[in-house]
Amino acid sequence: MANGTVVRSMILDEGYVIALDDGMISWRPNSGRRTNYRLQYPAAVLLGMKGPTGYCESVVIGDTRGNVIRLSLPRLELLDAYDTSGTVIRSICRISNSSDRLLVGDDGGHVWLVGRDVPNNFVLLFKHEECITSIRTLEGGITIQSGWSKYNYDWEGVIQSNYNKNDLFYQKQVERSNRRAMLLQKKANNSPLVAMLDLPMIS
Repeated sequence: MANGTVVRSMILDEGYVIALDDGMISWRPNSGRRTNYRLQYPAAVLLGMKGPTGYCESVVIGDTRGNVIRLSLPRLELLDAYDTSGTVIRSICRISNSSDRLLVGDDGGHVWLVGRDVPNNFVLLFKHEECITSIRTLEGGITIQSGWSKYNYDWEGVIQSNYNKNDLFYQKQVERSNRRAMLLQKKANNSPLVAMLDLPMIS
């Protein structure tokens, strides 16, 4: 019986998948027996993949050492395993509903393409300058989220557009500081002590 701490989970119609901090992956159906599979390293991200039937037929796990592992559901049999950068995998997305190729983003900003029909099973597409917290394909390009900031790349790693919310937060911080300074100045001007400073000194 697994007694670790749950670090990731994924809820499906037929049951749910949990990932424990000791590397255990557990399929827990709504009815029937549980199935377990132990990874070498703990999971950092989970992705469910639907099959031709429309049901989730496998789960892809990105672990804390840069491995991408695909297990079947509900039996949790090993289907694929890829070793990328050795860095924590932060985000995974499927290229399309009909493809088994995956986009993988890691803690170091690397963007990988992995799959059986990819040369050597994985290839580095490009490197983003920050940790990738979310990755997906959109309108023929790749959209990356790094914290509050969003970047749109083409498949060769050229930035098409970006929206940096950190700039917005910095602007708001400056505006708040300016308002605070004005209020303090106004309060000081209304103080009787300020008026006394304008009186002539008598000695």
